Amino acid sequence: MLGVSRSFFTRATPLTWLLAINIAAYVGSVLVAFGFYLADSLALFERLYRKLALPGSPELFLRQPWSLATHMFIHDWRNFWHILMNMLWLYWIGQIFVTTQAPARLYWVYGLGGLAGAVGFFAYAWTHQAGHLHALGASAAVNSVLFATAALHPNMPISLILIGPIALRWVALIWIFLVLILTLNGNEASAIAHLCGAGMGLIVGYGLRQGWQPERLADFFTFRLSQEEVTPEMVDKILEKIHRRGLRSLSRREREILRRAAEKL
Repeated sequence: MLGVSRSFFTRATPLTWLLAINIAAYVGSVLVAFGFYLADSLALFERLYRKLALPGSPELFLRQPWSLATHMFIHDWRNFWHILMNMLWLYWIGQIFVTTQAPARLYWVYGLGGLAGAVGFFAYAWTHQAGHLHALGASAAVNSVLFATAALHPNMPISLILIGPIALRWVALIWIFLVLILTLNGNEASAIAHLCGAGMGLIVGYGLRQGWQPERLADFFTFRLSQEEVTPEMVDKILEKIHRRGLRSLSRREREILRRAAEKL
Protein backbone atom coordinates (compact mmCIF):
# COMPACT_ATOMS: atom_id res chain seq x y z
CA MET A 1 0.00 0.00 0.00
CA LEU A 2 2.84 2.39 0.87
CA GLY A 3 4.51 1.61 -2.46
CA VAL A 4 1.29 2.36 -4.34
CA SER A 5 0.97 5.70 -2.52
CA ARG A 6 4.54 6.66 -3.37
CA SER A 7 4.00 5.68 -6.99
CA PHE A 8 0.91 7.89 -7.19
CA PHE A 9 2.62 10.92 -5.66
CA THR A 10 5.65 10.62 -7.94
CA ARG A 11 3.84 9.82 -11.19
CA ALA A 12 0.52 11.68 -10.90
CA THR A 13 0.00 14.32 -13.58
CA PRO A 14 -1.72 17.68 -12.97
CA LEU A 15 -4.88 16.25 -14.56
CA THR A 16 -4.75 13.28 -12.21
CA TRP A 17 -4.26 15.59 -9.23
CA LEU A 18 -7.23 17.77 -10.13
CA LEU A 19 -9.46 14.75 -10.59
CA ALA A 20 -8.21 13.12 -7.38
CA ILE A 21 -8.69 16.23 -5.23
CA ASN A 22 -12.24 16.80 -6.47
CA ILE A 23 -13.25 13.15 -6.11
CA ALA A 24 -11.59 12.75 -2.71
CA ALA A 25 -13.30 15.91 -1.45
CA TYR A 26 -16.68 14.65 -2.63
CA VAL A 27 -16.31 11.13 -1.24
CA GLY A 28 -15.01 12.55 2.04
CA SER A 29 -17.95 14.94 2.32
CA VAL A 30 -20.45 12.14 1.73
CA LEU A 31 -18.82 9.92 4.37
CA VAL A 32 -18.60 12.70 6.93
CA ALA A 33 -22.20 13.74 6.20
CA PHE A 34 -23.31 10.17 6.78
CA GLY A 35 -21.51 10.17 10.13
CA PHE A 36 -23.25 13.39 11.15
CA TYR A 37 -26.55 11.91 9.96
CA LEU A 38 -26.10 8.90 12.23
CA ALA A 39 -25.40 11.30 15.09
CA ASP A 40 -28.55 13.27 14.20
CA SER A 41 -26.41 16.36 13.56
CA LEU A 42 -26.75 16.81 9.80
CA ALA A 43 -27.65 20.50 10.19
CA LEU A 44 -24.31 21.06 11.95
CA PHE A 45 -22.47 19.40 9.07
CA GLU A 46 -24.25 21.65 6.58
CA ARG A 47 -23.11 24.74 8.50
CA LEU A 48 -19.53 23.48 8.63
CA TYR A 49 -19.51 22.48 4.95
CA ARG A 50 -20.62 25.96 3.94
CA LYS A 51 -17.39 27.23 5.46
CA LEU A 52 -15.68 25.78 2.37
CA ALA A 53 -18.19 27.27 -0.09
CA LEU A 54 -17.95 30.80 -1.45
CA PRO A 55 -20.47 33.05 0.33
CA GLY A 56 -22.37 35.79 -1.45
CA SER A 57 -22.03 38.06 1.56
CA PRO A 58 -18.88 40.25 1.72
CA GLU A 59 -18.89 40.03 5.51
CA LEU A 60 -18.95 36.25 5.46
CA PHE A 61 -16.25 36.12 2.79
CA LEU A 62 -13.90 38.22 4.92
CA ARG A 63 -14.35 35.64 7.69
CA GLN A 64 -13.59 32.71 5.39
CA PRO A 65 -11.24 33.96 2.63
CA TRP A 66 -9.95 30.43 2.02
CA SER A 67 -13.27 29.69 0.33
CA LEU A 68 -11.98 31.55 -2.74
CA ALA A 69 -9.85 28.46 -3.38
CA THR A 70 -11.77 25.66 -1.69
CA HIS A 71 -15.09 26.36 -3.40
CA MET A 72 -13.76 25.20 -6.77
CA PHE A 73 -12.87 21.74 -5.42
CA ILE A 74 -16.02 20.84 -3.48
CA HIS A 75 -19.47 19.90 -4.76
CA ASP A 76 -22.95 19.54 -3.37
CA TRP A 77 -22.61 16.23 -1.55
CA ARG A 78 -26.29 15.49 -2.26
CA ASN A 79 -25.87 15.85 -6.03
CA PHE A 80 -23.78 13.03 -7.50
CA TRP A 81 -24.53 14.05 -11.11
CA HIS A 82 -22.95 17.47 -10.57
CA ILE A 83 -19.49 16.11 -9.81
CA LEU A 84 -19.85 13.22 -12.27
CA MET A 85 -20.43 15.54 -15.23
CA ASN A 86 -17.71 17.96 -14.15
CA MET A 87 -15.13 15.20 -13.74
CA LEU A 88 -16.03 13.53 -17.04
CA TRP A 89 -15.64 16.83 -18.90
CA LEU A 90 -12.39 17.58 -17.08
CA TYR A 91 -11.00 14.13 -17.91
CA TRP A 92 -11.98 14.17 -21.58
CA ILE A 93 -11.03 17.75 -22.37
CA GLY A 94 -8.01 17.82 -20.06
CA GLN A 95 -6.46 14.97 -22.04
CA ILE A 96 -6.81 17.00 -25.23
CA PHE A 97 -5.37 20.12 -23.60
CA VAL A 98 -2.13 18.44 -22.52
CA THR A 99 -1.44 17.07 -26.01
CA THR A 100 0.04 20.44 -27.00
CA GLN A 101 0.49 22.25 -23.67
CA ALA A 102 2.70 21.64 -20.68
CA PRO A 103 0.63 19.57 -18.23
CA ALA A 104 1.26 22.05 -15.41
CA ARG A 105 -0.57 24.74 -17.39
CA LEU A 106 -3.77 22.87 -16.66
CA TYR A 107 -3.49 24.19 -13.09
CA TRP A 108 -3.43 27.75 -14.43
CA VAL A 109 -6.42 27.30 -16.71
CA TYR A 110 -8.42 25.55 -13.98
CA GLY A 111 -7.47 28.03 -11.26
CA LEU A 112 -7.96 31.18 -13.33
CA GLY A 113 -11.32 29.88 -14.53
CA GLY A 114 -12.41 29.17 -10.97
CA LEU A 115 -11.36 32.66 -9.87
CA ALA A 116 -13.19 34.23 -12.82
CA GLY A 117 -16.29 32.30 -11.84
CA ALA A 118 -15.94 33.61 -8.29
CA VAL A 119 -15.75 37.20 -9.60
CA GLY A 120 -18.91 36.65 -11.64
CA PHE A 121 -20.69 35.14 -8.65
CA PHE A 122 -19.61 38.01 -6.42
CA ALA A 123 -20.77 40.56 -8.98
CA TYR A 124 -24.23 38.99 -9.13
CA ALA A 125 -24.63 38.35 -5.39
CA TRP A 126 -23.39 41.77 -4.32
CA THR A 127 -25.45 43.72 -6.85
CA HIS A 128 -28.62 41.70 -6.24
CA GLN A 129 -28.28 41.66 -2.45
CA ALA A 130 -28.13 37.87 -2.51
CA GLY A 131 -25.78 37.40 0.41
CA HIS A 132 -27.57 34.20 1.38
CA LEU A 133 -26.24 32.41 -1.72
CA HIS A 134 -23.19 30.14 -1.71
CA ALA A 135 -21.12 29.00 -4.71
CA LEU A 136 -19.41 25.62 -4.86
CA GLY A 137 -18.31 23.25 -7.57
CA ALA A 138 -15.73 23.00 -10.34
CA SER A 139 -18.06 24.05 -13.16
CA ALA A 140 -16.48 27.46 -13.85
CA ALA A 141 -12.99 25.95 -13.73
CA VAL A 142 -13.97 23.05 -16.00
CA ASN A 143 -15.65 25.47 -18.42
CA SER A 144 -12.36 27.35 -18.51
CA VAL A 145 -10.51 24.16 -19.48
CA LEU A 146 -13.13 23.40 -22.14
CA PHE A 147 -12.98 26.82 -23.78
CA ALA A 148 -9.20 27.13 -23.54
CA THR A 149 -8.93 23.80 -25.32
CA ALA A 150 -11.52 24.87 -27.90
CA ALA A 151 -9.48 28.02 -28.56
CA LEU A 152 -6.36 25.87 -29.05
CA HIS A 153 -8.05 23.13 -31.12
CA PRO A 154 -11.28 24.61 -32.57
CA ASN A 155 -11.56 22.09 -35.40
CA MET A 156 -10.71 18.94 -33.46
CA PRO A 157 -13.53 16.39 -34.00
CA ILE A 158 -15.31 15.17 -30.88
CA SER A 159 -17.65 12.17 -31.10
CA LEU A 160 -20.98 12.70 -29.36
CA ILE A 161 -23.59 10.02 -28.74
CA LEU A 162 -26.44 10.15 -31.29
CA ILE A 163 -24.70 13.02 -33.14
CA GLY A 164 -21.32 11.69 -34.24
CA PRO A 165 -18.16 13.72 -34.88
CA ILE A 166 -18.48 17.46 -34.31
CA ALA A 167 -15.84 20.19 -34.08
CA LEU A 168 -14.80 21.08 -30.54
CA ARG A 169 -15.76 24.73 -31.02
CA TRP A 170 -19.37 23.68 -31.63
CA VAL A 171 -19.33 21.44 -28.59
CA ALA A 172 -18.25 24.43 -26.50
CA LEU A 173 -20.96 26.66 -27.96
CA ILE A 174 -23.65 24.03 -27.40
CA TRP A 175 -22.51 23.65 -23.82
CA ILE A 176 -22.69 27.38 -23.19
CA PHE A 177 -26.18 27.45 -24.70
CA LEU A 178 -27.20 24.82 -22.15
CA VAL A 179 -25.60 26.90 -19.39
CA LEU A 180 -27.62 29.93 -20.45
CA ILE A 181 -30.79 27.90 -20.02
CA LEU A 182 -29.98 27.96 -16.30
CA THR A 183 -30.99 31.61 -16.26
CA LEU A 184 -34.50 30.58 -17.29
CA ASN A 185 -34.71 28.38 -14.20
CA GLY A 186 -33.73 31.13 -11.78
CA ASN A 187 -30.07 30.08 -11.51
CA GLU A 188 -28.64 33.37 -12.75
CA ALA A 189 -25.74 33.37 -10.28
CA SER A 190 -24.57 29.93 -11.42
CA ALA A 191 -24.97 30.81 -15.09
CA ILE A 192 -22.93 34.00 -14.72
CA ALA A 193 -20.17 32.14 -12.86
CA HIS A 194 -20.08 29.48 -15.59
CA LEU A 195 -19.92 32.11 -18.33
CA CYS A 196 -17.10 33.96 -16.58
CA GLY A 197 -15.14 30.71 -16.34
CA ALA A 198 -15.71 30.06 -20.04
CA GLY A 199 -14.65 33.60 -20.92
CA MET A 200 -11.45 33.25 -18.94
CA GLY A 201 -10.77 29.98 -20.75
CA LEU A 202 -11.09 31.71 -24.12
CA ILE A 203 -8.69 34.46 -23.05
CA VAL A 204 -6.12 31.99 -21.73
CA GLY A 205 -6.50 29.70 -24.75
CA TYR A 206 -5.90 32.49 -27.26
CA GLY A 207 -3.02 33.72 -25.13
CA LEU A 208 -1.42 30.29 -25.23
CA ARG A 209 -1.82 30.20 -29.02
CA GLN A 210 0.17 33.45 -29.16
CA GLY A 211 2.95 31.98 -27.05
CA TRP A 212 1.95 33.26 -23.61
CA GLN A 213 3.65 31.37 -20.80
CA PRO A 214 1.45 31.59 -17.67
CA GLU A 215 4.10 30.02 -15.48
CA ARG A 216 6.06 33.26 -15.77
CA LEU A 217 3.46 34.85 -13.51
CA ALA A 218 5.14 32.95 -10.70
CA ASP A 219 8.07 35.35 -11.02
CA PHE A 220 5.92 37.98 -9.30
CA PHE A 221 5.35 35.79 -6.26
CA THR A 222 8.54 33.77 -5.84
CA PHE A 223 12.16 34.68 -5.46
CA ARG A 224 14.79 33.65 -7.97
CA LEU A 225 17.20 30.95 -6.81
CA SER A 226 20.40 32.68 -5.92
CA GLN A 227 21.83 31.32 -2.70
CA GLU A 228 20.64 27.71 -2.77
CA GLU A 229 23.49 25.33 -3.37
CA VAL A 230 22.95 22.92 -6.24
CA THR A 231 24.02 19.40 -5.26
CA PRO A 232 24.52 16.32 -7.45
CA GLU A 233 21.66 14.64 -5.60
CA MET A 234 19.27 17.43 -6.60
CA VAL A 235 20.31 17.14 -10.24
CA ASP A 236 19.94 13.34 -10.19
CA LYS A 237 16.37 13.61 -8.89
CA ILE A 238 15.46 16.10 -11.61
CA LEU A 239 17.01 13.92 -14.33
CA GLU A 240 15.07 10.94 -13.00
CA LYS A 241 11.87 13.00 -13.16
CA ILE A 242 12.63 13.94 -16.77
CA HIS A 243 13.15 10.26 -17.60
CA ARG A 244 9.80 9.31 -16.02
CA ARG A 245 7.56 12.22 -17.02
CA GLY A 246 9.37 14.30 -19.62
CA LEU A 247 10.98 17.73 -19.66
CA ARG A 248 7.64 19.56 -19.62
CA SER A 249 6.87 18.20 -16.15
CA LEU A 250 9.62 20.28 -14.52
CA SER A 251 8.75 23.20 -12.27
CA ARG A 252 10.36 26.61 -12.61
CA ARG A 253 12.60 25.87 -9.63
CA GLU A 254 13.77 22.58 -11.14
CA ARG A 255 14.55 24.25 -14.48
CA GLU A 256 16.54 26.89 -12.64
CA ILE A 257 18.52 24.20 -10.82
CA LEU A 258 19.39 22.53 -14.12
CA ARG A 259 20.41 25.87 -15.62
CA ARG A 260 22.74 26.63 -12.72
CA ALA A 261 24.14 23.09 -12.81
CA ALA A 262 24.90 23.46 -16.52
CA GLU A 263 26.72 26.74 -15.89
CA LYS A 264 29.12 24.91 -13.55
CA LEU A 265 30.10 22.38 -16.22
